[in-house]
Amino acid sequence: MKIYLIAAIAALCANAANAQPGPDGRGPNPDADGDGKVTLAEFKAADAVRQGRMFARLDTNSDGKIDLDEAMAQRANGPGRGGGGLMRLDGNKDGSVTREEMSAMSQRRFEMADTSKDGWLSKEEMNMMQQRTRGPGPQ
Repeated sequence: MKIYLIAAIAALCANAANAQPGPDGRGPNPDADGDGKVTLAEFKAADAVRQGRMFARLDTNSDGKIDLDEAMAQRANGPGRGGGGLMRLDGNKDGSVTREEMSAMSQRRFEMADTSKDGWLSKEEMNMMQQRTRGPGPQ
């Protein structure tokens, strides 16, 4: 009984950590276990949450894909993600981006950010990746 209780508490803590904002305050904390290292699994889980929100916002006709018109409409509605750059994720070049195509980018982003090639991202590597995608932010 104690083992089940401990396992349940550990699961709740992991979910609570993942629900907390990340270091940039914009999405889930990718370091779900709080050990100071972001593994590929942690990175993909946090990215899935972020991409799910983005996909729900951009797929305005709810057909399961984002076409160029939907992506450009987001850009026209103000700042934020979207626009023609999103179409770079269209792996099969059919003119739309699916959830699968969007999630395939997670592994590539992780591998590019892991400059030390040790299989996990340090806080510095995460910060460098965020600066490349969003700019340096407030000083």
